[in-house]
Amino acid sequence: MGGLKYMSFSLEHIAFNYKNAYYKFPQSLKTFLGTIYGNIPLEIRFGQVHNKHKKILEKFESSSTQYQMDFIYNKTLETLLFAEENIPYYKNTFRKYNISSKDFKSIEDLQKFPLLNKQLIKENLDEIYTDIREKPIEYFSGGSLSTPTKYYLPQTSRSKEKAYNNYIFSKINYTYRAKTLLLKGREVSIPEKDIYWEYEPIDNYFLLSNNYMNSDKFPLIFNKAKEFNPQFIFGYPSAILSFIKQCKLYGYEKLHIKGIMLSSETIYPDELQMIRDYFGVDVLVHYGHTERIVVAAQVNSNPYDFLNSYGVPRIINNEIIATTFDNFVMPFINYQTGDHVTGNIEYYDNSDIATNAENIEGRTQDFLVSDDHRLISITTMCGGQHLPLETINNIQYQQDTPGHVTVLIEGHEIDTEKVKRGMCQLVRDGIDFDVKVVDTIEKSSRGKRIMCKQSLDIETIRKSTK
Repeated sequence: MGGLKYMSFSLEHIAFNYKNAYYKFPQSLKTFLGTIYGNIPLEIRFGQVHNKHKKILEKFESSSTQYQMDFIYNKTLETLLFAEENIPYYKNTFRKYNISSKDFKSIEDLQKFPLLNKQLIKENLDEIYTDIREKPIEYFSGGSLSTPTKYYLPQTSRSKEKAYNNYIFSKINYTYRAKTLLLKGREVSIPEKDIYWEYEPIDNYFLLSNNYMNSDKFPLIFNKAKEFNPQFIFGYPSAILSFIKQCKLYGYEKLHIKGIMLSSETIYPDELQMIRDYFGVDVLVHYGHTERIVVAAQVNSNPYDFLNSYGVPRIINNEIIATTFDNFVMPFINYQTGDHVTGNIEYYDNSDIATNAENIEGRTQDFLVSDDHRLISITTMCGGQHLPLETINNIQYQQDTPGHVTVLIEGHEIDTEKVKRGMCQLVRDGIDFDVKVVDTIEKSSRGKRIMCKQSLDIETIRKSTK
């Protein structure tokens, strides 16, 4: 590991290793160093890999359907060949299923290969990655799961991610380093100094503390955000909704921005409309994973468009089954993301590979189970006409028994009986709700809401339900 073994590197790979030390610098030093570094062109900071993927992406998106299908076939074959030759888990699993990369003759053949899921990764972690081509970087992903899953990704994956994200954000006219209010990621508050924000000069972000958004510190937070005068807002849907509700509560004038980017949480139709109505600008929803397998983007209420030069999104029983490209550390082949699509889906001809989908619902944990084992999407629970959403700052559903759900609510002047009646109207029958008002609802370590803490085995219930 190290030395001259890994030939692909960039300034960003070096800088990434020192990010935690950089975060601890005084703001003045961070601003000085970060501004210099942030103004270095991306093609120099992120190296040849960034430029390569930017060109691949642009050519793919502007090319014919036949070119795209050929590209997907060739990249999938590359992934299968590498996995079979270099990853013990795949070598053994392919043999067990009597399948080989040689059997991959067309993109439809991908369905012949076995599925992968989080549990299999946990059980076979030491056998499912390699360091022969690139340095493995450790990541953790959990979504709404209580136990994070450990992954390894190539160090160049961040360069690829940057190229794709900038392309996606450009759909609402964002240009890299435009002044952006960031409502996601690490916690930046220093309560003892009455500081609940931090300027990040590299990407020209102004970070706000999500953990203090619904506190009496909001006037301080808002004034700093207004002083920054952002052009865009980028964040978790829950954080932006909290920001909007607090602005309304205090009677503040809305910020004049050009667009909003949402990511990392499921966004529900009522929430999306609330954000659009308040700011009156285009809202882009980014869909992706810590595992960096597939990506998609939705602008306003249009369908999600998959960027299929990134990875393969197959749709099986409405679940996104994904296969990576360009991952020569820990390839994901037919990986069950736990994310489901609803509504109209468009595919490449004679395949189950999606080009776009009307809606991406979110992980299987974001379902409630009725007493007769029906699965009820959390999307159902966002009916604005039945719930007093204006008084609710945060909400969490907890379930460990079919037909019974504990609902935690953070907000002001909450009528629990009214909330319970509204939820019963939304579900109709099959679930008894126990509604409790709490001071705060826990978030993930990076400030993401945990909308649903589901202890039941949703996939087993899904498969057993006729």
